[in-house]
Amino acid sequence: MAAMSDDEKYFLALSKMGKGSDQHYCVLNINGYCHPVSFHIFPQAGARRNSWIQAIRRDPGPVFNVNKASADNKTMASNPKFCGICDQRHITKPSSDWCSECNQALCTECKDFHALSRASQNHSTIAISNYLALDSSFPQLDEHCSVHDDMYVLFCQTHDCLLCLTCLEDHTKCGDVVRISKLTKDVKTSESFVDTLKSLSDIILNLSKIRYHLEENICDIKKQKDSILQEIAQMRGKINNHLDKIEHTLKIELGNEVDKQCSNTICKTLKDIKKKQIDIEKFRQQMDDLVCYGSDLQTFFSLRKITARINTTDQYLQRLDDDASLNRVSISCKIDRQISLLVEEVASLGTIQVTQTPGQLILDRSKDKQAQLVGVKKNSINDIKLKL
Repeated sequence: MAAMSDDEKYFLALSKMGKGSDQHYCVLNINGYCHPVSFHIFPQAGARRNSWIQAIRRDPGPVFNVNKASADNKTMASNPKFCGICDQRHITKPSSDWCSECNQALCTECKDFHALSRASQNHSTIAISNYLALDSSFPQLDEHCSVHDDMYVLFCQTHDCLLCLTCLEDHTKCGDVVRISKLTKDVKTSESFVDTLKSLSDIILNLSKIRYHLEENICDIKKQKDSILQEIAQMRGKINNHLDKIEHTLKIELGNEVDKQCSNTICKTLKDIKKKQIDIEKFRQQMDDLVCYGSDLQTFFSLRKITARINTTDQYLQRLDDDASLNRVSISCKIDRQISLLVEEVASLGTIQVTQTPGQLILDRSKDKQAQLVGVKKNSINDIKLKL
């Protein structure tokens, strides 16, 4: 089918007419209503085609409101898992492909008709699975104005918004309104697109470099932590070993002093005292026995002997007192001042120091550029000519 003029807007549909089989129809938008006409009988071009349009205007035949069709089309687009064209025929069929230019899901059969139609044969379709995968990341654009229910044809760069022909009345003072077709022509091969793609590649590369740099830094920090813990453990081990050594030395010195005082001095004196105490207690018992059983002669000679022993023992006790043998011995330990300072003043084995050095990281820096589409000339609204 030949290309149609602007006032003969159309879209494709599968419609079941009467009791016949499914037919492929071109639906014309004339006077606000859509008129289905079979491709098999619709004139391709010329006067006969114009006469068909005039005939439809005189006798519309089967029609349906274009606003309802637009609403149905939006409903189909909102459920891309099912064929939108079949949905208009109240048939539910799973979709296989998506046409972004028609903004419509297609089943296998409708895709074939879509590819055969001259109006859509140049449209590119993608598998519905790929579209659904992109659905969450790509912006969903409604090609119809929500206020005037007409197709967007212009773009206002001042307000960064799409415009239909009716919306244009509110942007008469805007000096940078351009046609969407001109704005989007060859956009995928434009310098701006290439620069943006290059910038994305550079940023991805830089992010990868920075990520590797940071992850490497984290690994280094963990290794440094393990090294510091090992150093702390080694120092603690050295301190423990040294303390164990000087503790052992001090204990040996303590034991030697205790043995010296107890065994050599106090214990020897105590042994002599115990022996003399036993002897004196025997003499005391002899005195009691002499009183009871001894004769006067026995008592006389025993008294002389006991008196001598008493004098000897008394002299021994006096010597003990004179030569400080009876001095009380006490043992104490004076901890070295350095050890006391270690406990009192040394509050930590060390301090953790954090230093920062410039990272040896070279980033790819894209050239500074203004974010705008290359090749799009800002036209005044007065330069736009409307063709009806």
